[in-house]
Amino acid sequence: MIRVKPLLIYYCILSLVFFSGRLYIMKTYHMTEGPVPQEAFQALFNWVSLFAYFYIVPLLLAGLLGFIRFFRRKGLSWFLSILLSVMYILFAAVIGYVLLFVFVLMFYGFAP
Repeated sequence: MIRVKPLLIYYCILSLVFFSGRLYIMKTYHMTEGPVPQEAFQALFNWVSLFAYFYIVPLLLAGLLGFIRFFRRKGLSWFLSILLSVMYILFAAVIGYVLLFVFVLMFYGFAP
């Protein structure tokens, strides 16, 4: 069984660091006022895209571990388990790409 408590603590600490850093960038470059320098957008984009990976990759890995444990409990053959795991990895790659796009869109927006 996937341990939920450490994953929850990880995401809580990660969220505190992410939002405090985002707030720091917003205040440092005065992004709520205009005009905003180009380096402000670059700094915010770099921050958001870095933390998108910190949010998405552990989630996908936890899903992979969950699938592998599920396959073992069902008593599937090694070949079928590996085949289904590879299919999950392909599915997770597509989902990860979509989640990356959604995360950047939510926290960075349509900035230049």
